[in-house]
Parts: sequence; C-alpha cells; structure tokens
Amino acid sequence: MFGLLEDQTQAVLKNIYEEVPVISLFFLTSIVSILPSLLVYQAIYYNWFHANLSVITFSILASFSILSMLALARGTLFSLPLGKAHAQVSSLNIINKMIPNGIVAIEWALKDRKREISFSAVSEEEGLKLMQLALNKNSLLDTTEKNAFLEQNSPHVVFALMESFGTNILVLDEPDTNDLLGKLRPYVKNSFFFKRFLSISGGTAPTLASLFFHSPIQNISQSVAQKTALSHTPFQIYKKKGYKTIFITSGNVMWRNLGNYLPLQGVDEIYDQNSILDLYPEARNTLSYWGIADEFAFSLAEKLLQESIQPLFVSILTITNHPPYQLPKHYDARNIQPDCLKDKLGNSDQEREKVLKTYQYATNALGNFISNIDNNPNISSTIIAATGDHHLRGVNARLPEEYFLMNAVPFLIHIPENIKSKLSLHFDQNVIGSHKDVFPTLYEISLSEAEYWNLGGRNLLKASDNNFNAFAYNENVWADSTGVVCHYENYSKYLWKDDLLTNNSIDVPQEQIEKINAYKKLLFWQINYQIKGYKH
Repeated sequence: MFGLLEDQTQAVLKNIYEEVPVISLFFLTSIVSILPSLLVYQAIYYNWFHANLSVITFSILASFSILSMLALARGTLFSLPLGKAHAQVSSLNIINKMIPNGIVAIEWALKDRKREISFSAVSEEEGLKLMQLALNKNSLLDTTEKNAFLEQNSPHVVFALMESFGTNILVLDEPDTNDLLGKLRPYVKNSFFFKRFLSISGGTAPTLASLFFHSPIQNISQSVAQKTALSHTPFQIYKKKGYKTIFITSGNVMWRNLGNYLPLQGVDEIYDQNSILDLYPEARNTLSYWGIADEFAFSLAEKLLQESIQPLFVSILTITNHPPYQLPKHYDARNIQPDCLKDKLGNSDQEREKVLKTYQYATNALGNFISNIDNNPNISSTIIAATGDHHLRGVNARLPEEYFLMNAVPFLIHIPENIKSKLSLHFDQNVIGSHKDVFPTLYEISLSEAEYWNLGGRNLLKASDNNFNAFAYNENVWADSTGVVCHYENYSKYLWKDDLLTNNSIDVPQEQIEKINAYKKLLFWQINYQIKGYKH
C-alpha cells in the first residue's frame, strides 16, 4: 500500500495496470454495485415492502436493526471486539489475509506503520534479556578471526543483490530443456552454492534495509532517522579496513531516498542508471520504467575494479528480472520451456516465456561477470557473492508443503583459488541459512580481525560450532534442522520432507516460540539502540 508513494509511483501504477485487469474489474465492480442500487430504487418507488407501522413499532424495529448490526460488527458483547488476532482462522496465512475487509486492513497497516517509523531509546536490561533468549550471547558485536594473508592481501569483494532470484523458479531448471542459469551454471556447480536459504522478506526494500542497515524497518532511509549515520553497516566495516565502498544500481538511486542515505552509511561512490547511461549510451535501448539491463551494472563494476588502486567493496542491486520482464532485444534466450509454469504463473505461454527468459538473462549476466573477473589476472583476486532479494512473486505455491520454498533464494559465493588456499573452509550443501548469514560469512573470508554487528548470523563456510545460530529467518517463516515454523501471526510447524519441502505438521515447542519472539523483538530493539541509544 505504502509502496505506491515510496517506490517509483509511475512504475508501480504501470505494473498494476499490466499485471491486473484494472479496467475490466472496474466495470465489473460498477455493475455489481449498480444492480442492488436499482433494486432498492425500484422497491422504494413501487412501494414493494409497504407496511402500515406505527411510529413506536417502526422506531423499535429500526433501533433493533441498528443495534444488531453493531453487535455483529463488534463480534462479541462480553469480551474484546473483533481484532487482528481474530483474523487467524487457519494455519494457512494466505487464508488469514483474506479475512479483514479493506478498511480494516488499511487501519491495521496504518497502525503498524506508525509503530515502525518511530524510534525511541531502549532498556539495556531488556536488550541483554532478548540477546540471551534469542542468541545465547551478551553482545551483538563479533570479531573475525586473525588471518595473516588477508591482512597483507585484501581481496576485492563484490556482492550482488539479484532481483527476484528465487529458488521457487530455480527448482524448475533443466540444463538441456529449461536452462535458467546460462553462464552461471559452472559457478553454481563449482563454487559454494547454498540452496536451503531464505530471504529476509518478500520485497526489495525490506531486504536491502535488513542487509545493509540491519533494519527491520524498510523505510528507514525515508524516516525521521534518515539523517542518522549507523556505525556498523557493511560499508562502514569495509571502510575501516581500508576499502573504498561503492554502490551500483541499474535503477534510480533516488528510489527510497538511497541517494541521500547511502553516503551517510559509509558509501564512497554511488552509480545508478543515469551515470551508467553516460558511460554506456547503448544501454538506453534497454531502458524500462524500472531501470536498465543488468549487464551494464556488471560492466561498470568490472571497469571500477580494473581501474582501482585500493581494495573495493562493491554492492550491486540489479533490476531486469522484474515485471514487466523486459528482455534486452540483443539477448538470445535459449532452451526455455514455458509449460513448466502452467497452472503456476501467468495466463499464457507467452507471458510465462517472458518470465523464464528474463530470469535466464539475469543469471547469465552474473555468470558473464564472474567469468570476466576470473579471466582477468589484474582483478582475479575478487570474492564475488550473490543472492536474491526475494522469491519470484506471483508463483502459485502448494501450502503448507512449499512454505520454505516460496520464501527461498540461493546464495552463491565464488572465491578465487589463490584466496581459497589461504582459508580454512568447510562446505556443507545442506546447511540451512538466510540473509542474516550473508555478511558474517563474507567478513570471515575477506577481513582479518574485523569487528562487526551480528544479528545471529554465522560463517556458512565453517563447521558449525554454534548451534544457537543454526537457523534461517524470514519475516514469515523460521527454519532449522527440526523443521519449518510459520510465525507470521499464529505459529505452526512442519517437518522436513526433503531439502526444500515440508509435510506433516507438529506442535511448536514453547521454547522455540519464545526464541522466535525474542529474536523478532531483538531486531527492533537493536535498530532503536543504534539510533537512540540507551534510556537514561
């Protein structure tokens, strides 16, 4: 609802127009509204329900009708009225979301938002209690291990946040018939690729806020705290170790006020579609209302790496794999089978084909970038990581079987051999992780003795010695070795069927409910602490 104003309004409206049959729904709604009005008019005009009632009788009936309607609207006479908790009628969240009417849903959203965008000083005692319960620790500060090689040989680090790089589509990949990886395939096979991995959210803005600003409040860059510098952003961590920090987006950097907010958070240089168009005029042919093709953002990153005389930390936000799924005309997509999405997405094979081709284009662009870096001896000492900002939205999911899958994104880490040999690495492809683990992992493999803010993350390339952090967190689901817990409103738990799917439901242990609740509260406690500090 708020994204209509906070995102690029024109682009959002075009998206709605293209994805939803707005005009036909408007006419249908109008017809449905007019018919009862005509019936009421006819009833009054022709006196269908005329009755000779006294004033007293009419008053009693009218009063009774009004009071009955109020009682039904309230839902109860002897306890609290119908509220948000009463909307939970099923273990399936999709059903629960259909319960409130539009006005009530808007009221709840406004109240939630009001709570979100206010910040206040916090209690140190409460924070310690939440840390103990959620993470079994007394501080959110951690330090990477000492590594003599990294101290003397700082590698470049590139992190790509890929639009809609969702596992819910990637599971349909078939190399010969439905190629969804393109030139990324050899790196998925030979690098470190985590598939049992959750995004923090179902949207780009909340994911970006969580990863880069440790904020559970997605509009922090537009809030009353938009002029407050945070001490422990990934950009600040790398800057303290001598890195130049760069942010590249193939969209517009004024989206969510990032152009003003990022420099405060430690970003030295910012590039968006406008600066990229100046360098690559041919990119104009790929311009949509969300931005330009991803390949040009990657080309710019490669250029900056090539020209730099100091280590770089480069973050890239891609945009192409987003509705309206506009594929660059020069890109030749191959081996796509739209039938795989039948009954899952779209109304035609043409629509499904656009989605799959754009997905392939985005992964292929990332694969090209990694290949170019690998084959350039001047910049081959570059660690490259990539994950999806969220799943590919609009895909029908089988619930509760696909609760994990529908929120999953891959996480890829490519480490050059000369660096890999200097690290103590342990890879388990079945490890469960989420966005909270991205930067703790990157810090450990690129920085020596670096202090960083850690919200329950762990180094996924190390044999686990902290089972308390061995969980994956998403705003809707929580996962660990025992199963998947849906915690959006009510709590329900499902056992693993295989790596990505669940089946039988079981009771959620009270201890786990308390840990999840404490973790959710801790996320808000710590951002309030970073902005307002402790209560005096």
